[in-house]
Amino acid sequence: MKRIVALFLMMTLLTTCAVSNAASSYTDLISSVLDSMNQNNKSASGAPQQTANGAYRAVEMLTLMAYRLDSSNSYTEIIDSAIDTLNANNKSLSSAPQQTANGLYRCVELLAVIGLELDSSGKYREFILQVLEDMDTNNKSASSAVHQEVNGAYRMVDMLTIIAYEKGVDSTMISTVLDSWKSGDSSASGAPQQLVNGLYRCVELAYMIGSKSDSWGIWSSYFSSVYDNWVDINKSCQGAPQQAANGMYRFVEMLAGWAQTL
Repeated sequence: MKRIVALFLMMTLLTTCAVSNAASSYTDLISSVLDSMNQNNKSASGAPQQTANGAYRAVEMLTLMAYRLDSSNSYTEIIDSAIDTLNANNKSLSSAPQQTANGLYRCVELLAVIGLELDSSGKYREFILQVLEDMDTNNKSASSAVHQEVNGAYRMVDMLTIIAYEKGVDSTMISTVLDSWKSGDSSASGAPQQLVNGLYRCVELAYMIGSKSDSWGIWSSYFSSVYDNWVDINKSCQGAPQQAANGMYRFVEMLAGWAQTL
């Protein structure tokens, strides 16, 4: 993780030396989220706490991105509400899986905002709203926090898929990810494996979206490094909880690169 943060800082130095104070402040905020994730990781007592740490940092990163895209302040109240809900819910939660579910649900809501912000024609609005409705419906039947985690991760895949189409990511590449998602769901032996399946597909989609957004290729080496790190760490993971933490952390790092392209 430290290597990714170091690479991120190096890239920001190369791309922000001539930008305005506002842009520099935005970059500083992105770096701060990565620093917080790294710092909190040191005190995490296991993979579930690492996953919760990543989920909360993903909310923070998506919040920055949603505000960044909200030039007309049309979604300020919705963005504020997502953060308020995250903090309010956190006070009553007693376990890391509950925290992760809380974070993933807020991620879906913020991805919905980003999707709407990018949808200038309104073409995808109904699809975005349907994903939110699906999350609410599935939440009612979720029998545990782990099932809520899966619901959140799968709805994130739905939202990222919509955004990928909005950004013009190659449809064949998107279909490949969705096929892997369906295949992974069919072979999963339980909710922990489903969570990994969802988070890993989120990493792939964020990689595609970020790379597509990086029209000048400035962040290509960063995206590739995060992707390679994800693959390498997966080889040493011992079980679904460690894989989930790997997927959650790499997703946040992919978001950091994507955020820099906005």
